[in-house]
Order: sequence, then structure tokens, then C-alpha cells
Amino acid sequence: MFPTIGDVHLAPFTDEQLYMEQFTKANFWYQPSFHGVDLSALRGAAVDEYFKQPVVDTFDIRILMAKSVKYTVNFLDAKETDLHRIEIPFSFHMLHSGLVHGLAFWFDVAFIGSIMTVWLSTSPTEPLTHWYQVRCLLQSPLFTKAGDTLSGTVLLIANKRQSYDISIVAQVDQTGSKSSNLLDLKNPFFRYTGSTPSPPPGSHYSSPSENMWNTSGGYSMNTGMAMGGMPTAYDLSSVIAGSSGISHSNLIPLGEQQAVACSPASLRPEPQDLRHGTSSNTTISILS
Repeated sequence: MFPTIGDVHLAPFTDEQLYMEQFTKANFWYQPSFHGVDLSALRGAAVDEYFKQPVVDTFDIRILMAKSVKYTVNFLDAKETDLHRIEIPFSFHMLHSGLVHGLAFWFDVAFIGSIMTVWLSTSPTEPLTHWYQVRCLLQSPLFTKAGDTLSGTVLLIANKRQSYDISIVAQVDQTGSKSSNLLDLKNPFFRYTGSTPSPPPGSHYSSPSENMWNTSGGYSMNTGMAMGGMPTAYDLSSVIAGSSGISHSNLIPLGEQQAVACSPASLRPEPQDLRHGTSSNTTISILS
């Protein structure tokens, strides 16, 4: 049976940017007069709808606030009906203080053969696959401190659309704070961009600007070329000097043009132009 074993991992995460991005989408429905129509009564339903969407993208692993909990399915033994309702209890020992904005999910599957076992992983620590990772937000984030316990249940119930309805209930045991959400796995928000995910705030323990100049590979200001893994930059001195090596892809090409040199004095208008208040006959002398 391939895959033979499947491990579903889940872990709490903090991501203020993602949370506010989803929350502010509903602000359109906060308008009291949209072409004369009051939409504000629909804002609550709009917030519920946006937070029902699981977010499909990838993320920096430093947003995870605790070690993941694993739920294993042995496909050699599991029956089809076992997958109609999947209940995953969890208890996280929080490693960091902050707001828990939701739970992140990914999976690993094992192909156990007669000679060797091969694993396929969608973990955020592994090369990206087309499955990415999935994050489920809580409408009401939970504040936890390092050392607290976050416990609760994730319930996946199969629906007739060949997918799952997801129910999440989470509670901070030390404070009693509780939050829950219902999500529709069939209606995800595909957020991936292909770019490297940004690290969470507070990830820099030294000045990034100083590190740029002190990088072991060095940084060339004359050529604008990157060394030591630093990003490339324009060399302003070559732009000012009129270097032909600088190209701007967002400009319309004008074809081959012969370079000319202009004397500053040659750009002054003739006296008759000043008398008549016009510069239509201004002459420019070209230096050979």
C-alpha cells in the first residue's frame, strides 16, 4: 500500500501580518453608504467567511511557537470509514510568549518497500512541494507565555464535496482563555507567491544594516555586484557618469543613438527668445 504511513503534523503559530490581512478584507462591508446602500450589517458575516478559509502558503519556521503534534494513519490497517471523522487532540508546551493566531498543518508520508523506505515531506523545513503548508486562523488570537500549555482538539469531518470541514477548539490551560473556529477545506485561500517567506519580527539579534557591510564576502560599491550572498544594487556613480552598462527594463527602448556632449552655455536661449517670451527658437550647439 503506497503510501504506507501518513503523519499529520500541527503546531501553533504567530503571524500578525496574515491575521490583519484576512481581517481587513472585510472592511469593504463596513461601509454605511455604498451607492446609498448600508453594507455594515454584513461585515460580521464577511469576517466569518474570510476566516473559514484555510490559508495555503509557506512560512518561516520561526513563527512556530511549540513543537508539532503528530497524528499517524497506518493505511495498511485503516478502513475507509476511519477517515470520515478524524479527531486530533493536542497539548502544546509553549516555547515562546506571544499571540497564537492559529494552527499550521503539514504532512509526511512513508513509502515502505521491500528494500527501502522513502519519505515524502511537506514540512516547512524541507524543499517546497505543490502542497505547500496549510494554516488555519483563529478569529480571536490567544495570548500565551513560554511554559504555558495550549490544549484542545482538531476535528475533521468528511463532507460530500470530497473534502473536510475543520473544527478547531483551543484553550490556554493556565488562564482559561479559549478560542475556536470552523473552516472549509474545500474553499482555501491560495496565498503563496513563490518568494522566500519573511522572518517574524524580533528575529534579528544584530543590526542587519551593519551585517550587510561587515559580511565576510565584502560588498563592491564600484560595480554594484553582490558578493557573500548579498542582493545586487544599482551603482549610482556609474549611472551619474552615463555608463552604458546600466539598463532599465521598464523604459521604452529608443534604438541606437549617437552619444552627444552638450556645453552648459549652449543650453541658454538666444536673446530674441527672451525678448518675445518664447523659447521656440532656442538653439543648442553640439560639441564635436
